[in-house]
Amino acid sequence: MTEFSVVRGDLVGIDADALIVNLFEGVIEPAGGAGAVDQALNRAIGKELAAGRVFHGKLGDTCVFPTYGALKTPYVVMVGLGKQAQFNGAAIRRAAAAAIRACQKLRARSVATILHGAGAGGFDAGRAARLLAEGTLMGAYQFLRYKTPQRGDLPRVEIERVAIVERDAAKIAEIEAGLGVGAITGRAVRRARDWVSDSANAITPDAMRQLAEGLSGVSCQVLSRADLEKSGMGAFLSVAKGSDAPPYLVHLSITPPASVKSTKTVALVGKGITFDSGGLSLKPPAGQELMKMDMAGAAAVLASMGALGELAQAGLPLNCRVDGFLPLCENMPGPGASKPGDIVRAMSGKTIEINNTDAEGRLILADAITYAQKTVSPDEIIDLATLTGACITALGEAAAGIMGSNQPLIDALRASGEAAGEKLWQLPLYEEYEEALKSDVADLINAGSKGKAGTACAAMFLKHFIEGDRAWAHLDIAGPAWTSADRPETPKGASGFGVRTLLYYLYGWQS
Repeated sequence: MTEFSVVRGDLVGIDADALIVNLFEGVIEPAGGAGAVDQALNRAIGKELAAGRVFHGKLGDTCVFPTYGALKTPYVVMVGLGKQAQFNGAAIRRAAAAAIRACQKLRARSVATILHGAGAGGFDAGRAARLLAEGTLMGAYQFLRYKTPQRGDLPRVEIERVAIVERDAAKIAEIEAGLGVGAITGRAVRRARDWVSDSANAITPDAMRQLAEGLSGVSCQVLSRADLEKSGMGAFLSVAKGSDAPPYLVHLSITPPASVKSTKTVALVGKGITFDSGGLSLKPPAGQELMKMDMAGAAAVLASMGALGELAQAGLPLNCRVDGFLPLCENMPGPGASKPGDIVRAMSGKTIEINNTDAEGRLILADAITYAQKTVSPDEIIDLATLTGACITALGEAAAGIMGSNQPLIDALRASGEAAGEKLWQLPLYEEYEEALKSDVADLINAGSKGKAGTACAAMFLKHFIEGDRAWAHLDIAGPAWTSADRPETPKGASGFGVRTLLYYLYGWQS
């Protein structure tokens, strides 16, 4: 696990396997700490910048300079911050992520770094440190649990220590606090990535239950199949009965300390289909192996709840109560599987005609949302789900779709997502979409017209289970939960999408 610290001193005197410095795009004369390092290297950096051969300071670009004994560190990694006029928190994350990847390629285990953004970038030291820690941990992420290293094909090393070099003693406590918060956030994202990346025979409903029960600082209650039956969760159970893996509904909760007045109760609901075969409406074989990631919504909620517990224990309690709900099961075509045409009764009392067993996520969410309202009566409900392929068609991997019943909540989540580096794009919930959910024999059908507004119809289905005018937002994260592109802070594969948006929203952080 990467550990962060603050070292008081000058960059040129630091002893580490690699040293990270930075500059803005277009700068050809390094200044400040980077300038001191440049002088110690007989202006090797300045000469490279003047020549304009490879490195120009574009955001996330890196260039490595061997020191040949001029410094205690064998390598200096220069990272670009992009154009100064466009510099923001996302740039700090990306620069930190790109730089740490360059250090991994050098097989560095201890790294010293300048604090990106705290000088000419205009960020206060604590905020810059939080963003740097987030970016560092996200950039250094690798999923290697099942990899056997082969000679000549070694993975990137795990960075063990990252030290922020700071000359001003008055800023050290602020930097340490920022690093602590950023490290908890970054590690939560990594945990979500681990769970989504892992195989469906390892991350089963029972395994996720055990993970939830192991969280520190968070209360946990688990409902078994018998409890689900007793509660009348016929929609949830209709999905689970096709698998021999027992289903669970996990209820996590964290409350402010007695000294902090609670302002509201927020319910987070995450879709937890640990493998989705499509049921009897079987998915085609191509790409079916990726259906292990159909629990990415539950992973985001679980990781966020764990981070909330850690932050509270670190002295940063929330001023609101947060409850997390994880409906966990597999969607399989076993002997007891639901059949197209079956009619089930949800916990709310509504009847549902199942016309597509591959539209299962909304069924388990419907009962989980109803249960959340009956048990904690939340002021706000936020659900996250890899719900529809239609959302991938509409938005690709760049953004999640967001819909809901309360515009202020949607606006706040979009702003938090932007600050966190996770894009949310609002899609409409027009009344016309109700037509696609009408059944001749039940209150609703579970899947609307094929190829027509699939994302909005799925959200409209969920809206039927929101009581009254309760504030609700639905995040369809099907696209960004698993990415095909490899970016500095987001690897190819599981992204951990949603964790940062939730934490930034609940704490009101800015980028």
